[in-house]
Amino acid sequence: MRIKLEIESNDTKIVGLKESGSSLSIDRNWGYAFATLILCMAIALPQVSEWVESQQPIRLLQRLVKNTNKLTDSKSTAFPTTKGSPITSGFGWRIHPLTGERKFHSGIDFGAPKGTPIYAFEAGLVEFAGWKGGYGKAVIINHGAGKSTLYGHASKLSVRKGERVVAGQTIGKIGSTGFSTGPHLHFEVRLNNKPVNPRPYLQQRELKSNYSPRMEAFLATIRWAETGTSRTKSYQKLVFNGTLNSFSTHPLIKQCASINGKKTCSTAAGAYQMLDKSWWDLQPKLNLPDFSPASQDRMAIEYIRRNGAISDIESGNFAKAACKVGKIWASFPCNSYDQNPKNISELSRYYRKQLSRRVVR
Repeated sequence: MRIKLEIESNDTKIVGLKESGSSLSIDRNWGYAFATLILCMAIALPQVSEWVESQQPIRLLQRLVKNTNKLTDSKSTAFPTTKGSPITSGFGWRIHPLTGERKFHSGIDFGAPKGTPIYAFEAGLVEFAGWKGGYGKAVIINHGAGKSTLYGHASKLSVRKGERVVAGQTIGKIGSTGFSTGPHLHFEVRLNNKPVNPRPYLQQRELKSNYSPRMEAFLATIRWAETGTSRTKSYQKLVFNGTLNSFSTHPLIKQCASINGKKTCSTAAGAYQMLDKSWWDLQPKLNLPDFSPASQDRMAIEYIRRNGAISDIESGNFAKAACKVGKIWASFPCNSYDQNPKNISELSRYYRKQLSRRVVR
């Protein structure tokens, strides 16, 4: 028995259902027509619509379309964790903190408290999510064109293999899993599976500060005067020796040293060398969640405000502002702490250098 259905309209010819012997075949064009009929029924009848949407292929198609729509709007990049998290270990050769051996470090480590969000650097496809040896809980995202990024030592992962993500999407939380000395994010950029220095990629899209260029330069000058550097590692500095490893709270560590022949003890810590009493004073008033770089900046701004120096900074009167905050920071002039303060000339030079790197509008 052979059944043949033909529908002709002008130049279009659709060949339908064919049966020959015991075998049944559906012509491709007839399949399109049948699928169209099902979709029309799905629109007209709610019961059919629910059945269609419940089928696994349809659910997968919906998810694919949803993720594809997200990706078409995202060509940007995002910082892989909370902005201001200090770099605790750079890319390149180093003495491994656990083994003491000289070993190549294939990424950049960002120190941050456990539970701090990890963000996708760029849109892409998750090609790995799970336990990866010394990396602990890790995610690898394929961005195409041979480029991928790796995020290691997470305490929790929020994505699965095969999932598409957009730039800035939370993919996990910072932890200390795998071969690790404490909570941090190990971030790698790979080209054709070979790790390259992530710093140039991060610098291209580093998020901007909420502070004015003059305030940024002034804060950098305080960090330099207090710790010897204005870079991110200043946020981990303990007053006399060592660094703090957690930003969950002020370290509350007292250290002692001889200054000008006198034994001096202090709990000062961080980029602005804040005392424990400063933390107990400002933390509840500013509602600070931790002692992170962002919180330390806010504490410094509050002390600048309390001493009436904000208007001087914003108007460009550096010398006047520096003298006003001298009662807070011993490395500045206009105080009687006798702790070898820097003179106004060298502070001003450093400030101008920092300011020249920023655009004053």
